[in-house]
Amino acid sequence: MRDLQNYLDTALKQVKISNIDSSPVSEEYDIFAEICQLVVDTRNSLGVTQKQLSDSSGVSQSNISKIENGTYRPSIATLKKIADTLGKRLIIDFADGEDFE
Repeated sequence: MRDLQNYLDTALKQVKISNIDSSPVSEEYDIFAEICQLVVDTRNSLGVTQKQLSDSSGVSQSNISKIENGTYRPSIATLKKIADTLGKRLIIDFADGEDFE
């Protein structure tokens, strides 16, 4: 078993990752601010109240309010419930850092 570990340690040291850009994403990028604005904008554009969204999604109205004012960080499962209720599809993607500048 020790030989296997030594082999893996040696092999991993030889791995070179060259396609990753190590430059940091802008400090102003805040995914949770983006999420809260998206929930507010989508809900308002559809004319849905927080209470209606709560009743239909099973997410408490207080949590919806907290999501919208940025004091609660929702799970992906919670965001999916909200998206499904609003007739939307939750899409998570990795975009290039320069798309945010």
